[in-house]
Amino acid sequence: MTRDETKQLLMRISSVYPNWKPQAELKYVVETWWEYLSEYTYNEMKMALKAYISTDTNGFAPAPGQLIGLLDRLGSRQEPNEMEAWSLVSNALRRSTYYAEAEFEKLPEIVQRAVGSPSMLRNWAQTDMQSIENVVQSNFMRTYRQEVSKNREKRKIPQDVLETLGQSAGRLIEDK
Repeated sequence: MTRDETKQLLMRISSVYPNWKPQAELKYVVETWWEYLSEYTYNEMKMALKAYISTDTNGFAPAPGQLIGLLDRLGSRQEPNEMEAWSLVSNALRRSTYYAEAEFEKLPEIVQRAVGSPSMLRNWAQTDMQSIENVVQSNFMRTYRQEVSKNREKRKIPQDVLETLGQSAGRLIEDK
């Protein structure tokens, strides 16, 4: 998003929320909002704002984080749901006794993190079907939910902050 697009977004906010009066000068408001929203497209933020306004019942203007969170929940940058992820793993298990590495590489990165390693796929492939359908599936889905949650939190953090903080930012998210 450009600074001019940020101004347009702020104009939309102030037209719907006439009592919204930022305490800082307009140039600082624009600069601050642009800093937090620059990684997103204007259309993404416009749709997030539209969704926010359409569902708002409290009458308060949104903060940048609320729009980013709403955009994420609306699924513009979405990963497979738990059952879709398990279906991918279940299909990979069919060939993982001998081809675990190749099957692991085919999985999306977030599913790979939930599985852990190709050797885990191989171990699961050698397990009896009842254990896979009950224990393995349940454990995978719990781990996958945690990975999705971490992924969503990480996506909300601006890329330049992640690059500056490096590994410590990743640990911060995992500690939540």
